[in-house]
Amino acid sequence: CAYQRCWEYNKTTQTCNDLRKDQRTAFFLSLFLSPLGAANLYIEQVVIGGLQLAIFVGCPILVLCIWLYIFAFCFDHNDSNESVLYIFAFCCFDRNDSNEDQKKRILWPLNVLCIVWILVIMMWWVADIVAFAEDLRTSEDGCPLRHNLGN
Repeated sequence: CAYQRCWEYNKTTQTCNDLRKDQRTAFFLSLFLSPLGAANLYIEQVVIGGLQLAIFVGCPILVLCIWLYIFAFCFDHNDSNESVLYIFAFCCFDRNDSNEDQKKRILWPLNVLCIVWILVIMMWWVADIVAFAEDLRTSEDGCPLRHNLGN
């Protein structure tokens, strides 16, 4: 058996069992589920896969929570929540501004955040597809992936 940690010798059949992860499976997981970190979790790269999952799921949840907060609490000027708006928006509003102007000032950073998030996800997705297609990744235990993408 070439790599001791990547192969297991079966004494009964006197053959080596291949313990390596499958390149084809990793490639298709990266092609269809890469933003969820599925391919990296498959090859037991838990930190990278977890980071992908956290970015893919966490950023939209954060933006949604901020958006809901803004529209649920900040633009009701009939009660004391107006002060919350000024604290939340770092006191950058003029009391003479209309609600539309205030919304634009708050929402443009969220729009930028969403665009950056989409670009990061897309670049990471393409990088994963190329890495798995070209067999540039190894599993967590250091074993190379089983080459079977072209077969």
